[in-house]
Amino acid sequence: MNRFSADQHAYAAALPGYLDRAASLDFLKTMGIRMSVGHWSAGDFCDRFAPPGYHSDDPDFRSDFESQCRRTAGAGVGAIEIHQSVFEKTLNGDLDHQAIDRARNGFLADLGLTLSACNINTWTHPKFRLGGPCNPDPKLRRAALEEILKGAELCRIIGIPVLSVWPGSDGADYHFQIDYRESIEWFTEALVTVNRKCLEYGIRLAIEPKPYEPRELYMIIPTAASAILVAQKVNAATGGNNCGLTIDYGHQKMEATTASTSCDLAAYAGVPVHKFDINDARQGRNDQDLMFGTVSITESVEYLYTTFLRNYQGYYSQDQFTYREDPTRAIERSMINFANLARKAVRILADQPRLDAARAVGTGPDVLDVVAPVLVG
Repeated sequence: MNRFSADQHAYAAALPGYLDRAASLDFLKTMGIRMSVGHWSAGDFCDRFAPPGYHSDDPDFRSDFESQCRRTAGAGVGAIEIHQSVFEKTLNGDLDHQAIDRARNGFLADLGLTLSACNINTWTHPKFRLGGPCNPDPKLRRAALEEILKGAELCRIIGIPVLSVWPGSDGADYHFQIDYRESIEWFTEALVTVNRKCLEYGIRLAIEPKPYEPRELYMIIPTAASAILVAQKVNAATGGNNCGLTIDYGHQKMEATTASTSCDLAAYAGVPVHKFDINDARQGRNDQDLMFGTVSITESVEYLYTTFLRNYQGYYSQDQFTYREDPTRAIERSMINFANLARKAVRILADQPRLDAARAVGTGPDVLDVVAPVLVG
């Protein structure tokens, strides 16, 4: 199945020059390409060098959820994804149903924002410092499971289509610290329970791999391949194909692979990709979460081309930490970069027969004869 219609391909081919904000928004809408923003990308940022926050000296800068939503809408993006903790009374506490109603019937409706995904936080609270679903304490493993199930309940209440689980503190800092097989069994068992609830609620479940950070040696799901394996185990135990992946562009750079190869590996394994997180980073470095299309432009185009080729129609969600920048401007900049690079990917996709012929020859120059005029034109 072709991701785009003949009319959409004709529209993309006819667009002249560089796409500015207005043209980028029109392109994404016309092509049916959906973008969202992780709420954290629209707030203040802190690290160990500036723990008060890089915008903490601005009395007008607020980092509450409503402010994050308003910055997202101000950048032109119409969807936002959350952590379940956004709607908790206290961190890892009860759901705040009044806050849910205020958001759903108030500023979310006013701004026309869709909630695209719910992520899970089982690492910020110090009780989870040794892990969530893989914590050595069975009581804390159960508490982490309850936190993920709370996320599923939140998805049900608000109508969020995807529940995404990133392991966070599950993993190890030192060799011999954990029994890896035991820990990954605990993680899988938790997701089997969660997926049963997701199936009941009609919610898609996604696993987000990352090699390390905050764990220094490795996280329990360090690679896309390991996420695929766990998803297959979960689906085998629960039936169907509901458990899939969140693929983060920068995490694959950390893994020293690419988001393109991870997308195709999932397709080969028959495991769905439910969400793509977009950003940029240097290969083999830490999770830099830079604005999209600012480091690896050719790789970014190949990535988008691959997702289009595999007929992905979900959200591309900005997961970026632009510490020293105005978040609204950074979100807008990523969106514009994304649209311009997506247009290049669409044009390469439209020339698929010629690319296939070049690939059949197998040499770099033959392939570059097809793609280089689009990449550098």
